[in-house]
Amino acid sequence: MKTGTVFVLVAFVILGMEMAFAQKRPPGGGNRPGVCPKVPKDTAGICAEMCSGDYSCPRGMKCCSNGCGHDCRPAIH
Repeated sequence: MKTGTVFVLVAFVILGMEMAFAQKRPPGGGNRPGVCPKVPKDTAGICAEMCSGDYSCPRGMKCCSNGCGHDCRPAIH
């Protein structure tokens, strides 16, 4: 196999693992009051999971989608 093909296959495996772990939130991740800000159309954030539920974020913030992954953002009440 060519190096480029191997690289693409590895990238897909890593992306699949990221998506699988993103869907499984640990118990106690919970939901804080408020809602997440809307992600503008055609916006994609970094594809990294920076939080694993609202309670993994500082007080007053929620674990929200950034267009690809999740990060802590101020809650809208």
